[in-house]
Amino acid sequence: MDSHDHGSEKPNKYVVLIILALSLAGLIYAFSKPTATDVISGKVIEVLAERETVLDMGAKDKIVKEQDLLVEIVVGEERQEVNILNDYKPVARGDKIFVQNSLFGDTEWNVASISRSNELIILLVFFIILVLLTSGWKGVYSLIGLLFSFTVIFVFMVPQILQGADPVGIGISGAALILIPTLYLSYGLNKKSIAAFSGIIISLIFVGVASSYFVDSLQFTGMGEASLYLDMTASNPINLIGLIIAGIIIAAVGVLDDVAAIQSSVVFGLASADPNLRGYKLFKEAMRVGKDHISAVVNTLVLAYTGASLPLILLWFVQRSSLDYFVSLEAVTEEIARTLISSSGLLLAVPLTTVIAAFMASRNSS
Repeated sequence: MDSHDHGSEKPNKYVVLIILALSLAGLIYAFSKPTATDVISGKVIEVLAERETVLDMGAKDKIVKEQDLLVEIVVGEERQEVNILNDYKPVARGDKIFVQNSLFGDTEWNVASISRSNELIILLVFFIILVLLTSGWKGVYSLIGLLFSFTVIFVFMVPQILQGADPVGIGISGAALILIPTLYLSYGLNKKSIAAFSGIIISLIFVGVASSYFVDSLQFTGMGEASLYLDMTASNPINLIGLIIAGIIIAAVGVLDDVAAIQSSVVFGLASADPNLRGYKLFKEAMRVGKDHISAVVNTLVLAYTGASLPLILLWFVQRSSLDYFVSLEAVTEEIARTLISSSGLLLAVPLTTVIAAFMASRNSS
């Protein structure tokens, strides 16, 4: 029997359609709920006036452009035209903006943000086309898997956490729900995908335990600006520390999915190419590739988190504070912990998946 299991690698088209239908239905359900009424959309009918204003910012002043706008909004079922002072970002006639009630009276409005949805749609279409051109049907399956991942996050994980459930348990169970169809869509139902799934789940449990320990020992408060606002607005008490851990787990899933799936594929590929390569010898040969993959992905992971923290790094260079103080800031420590814990899970996933895949490949040939 061919240990590569070629016959079962292509997902069943009916199962793919079911996953796609569930994903679309879930996302429609998640985003069809009533939205908040404190921020509403409006359309710029006319730019009445423009001027430059100097803001006093201490050591140096900042010049900003202000605009007097005539904006069409819909309040309830009533369409209104209102005058709005825009000191957020210059806009043009026909632009869509978001406004909210001003603190200075019920009839006054402030610009809360500008609409960026059209540009995001263009970027999304470009991304989808690029995926399809470079990956073909594999790209279609990966996009469906991505849709399902968002469905699990928005339909299962987010509501459960908002209801006060333990974010750590929800993070691990949600990750497992994401992985099952994702691996199936990429590799079908075979020993290769089962080995990858097993390696990822064990590694995620390790990530969860390590996150719990280090988040506690590092004495995180979970009192960031976004977390504080969430805690104030949510109807149920949120475990902010658990939320940090859940974030680390979710961040680790994507990387673990990549390395475990490829490592499992390497093992079964070697076993298929050389029937005499089994057991420890198979593990040793597969780990040659695994070590190279670890080196590349860890570097990618660290650079990704460093890029996300670049404003904080720049702030440190500007302030010239001590390194000890800088790395002790909760926002910085959290990113460092996230990087190191996720990378540790990655380091564990490669040999774990290799052992499981080598065992299954050896049993398959016996």
